[in-house]
Amino acid sequence: MWLEAVLSRDDLERVLRQFAPAVIRLGDAGTLTLEEPTEVALVPERGLRVVCPAKLHWPVLGIGVPVAMRALVVVLSPVVEAPDGTEALVFKLHIEHVDVTLLPQFIDDKVTARVNEELARKHLELSWRYPVTLGHDFALPDSLASAASIGLRVAAGTIRVTEHAVRFAITFATQVARRAP
Repeated sequence: MWLEAVLSRDDLERVLRQFAPAVIRLGDAGTLTLEEPTEVALVPERGLRVVCPAKLHWPVLGIGVPVAMRALVVVLSPVVEAPDGTEALVFKLHIEHVDVTLLPQFIDDKVTARVNEELARKHLELSWRYPVTLGHDFALPDSLASAASIGLRVAAGTIRVTEHAVRFAITFATQVARRAP
């Protein structure tokens, strides 16, 4: 048995627009503010690429005032992981490129690298432990004398990104619990 969820590019863009402006805390006193997306595209086998204007205020970079970014390119990559033994669908955030107003490219690259380090350190990701949510034991009525319940358990999940959609498929296993005679 399997179940598949299909999220189109339009579905994902609609959700992203609800987050805007999104404010991400960096370090003890910094913030990265992502404005409404100007471009949203699915990159096959990679994830959702989002381009948006942004503002960075992070004293650790040695800049005490907000820095305007004409374009921040972020990739949200969906992956299935099981870090604690239970599978989870995880959307990881990675900044691909920043275009900082009035700064040369090598500074843009340093800002990108430093912000990505902080995002990785903070584990900024959306995670869903779907086996916990979707697994369930259904009690059967007493009139069924031979079986007490049927259990539905997630066996595995897979994710696939195409240019049109993110496809998340889950396979299930069932198990019938017998009644004592």
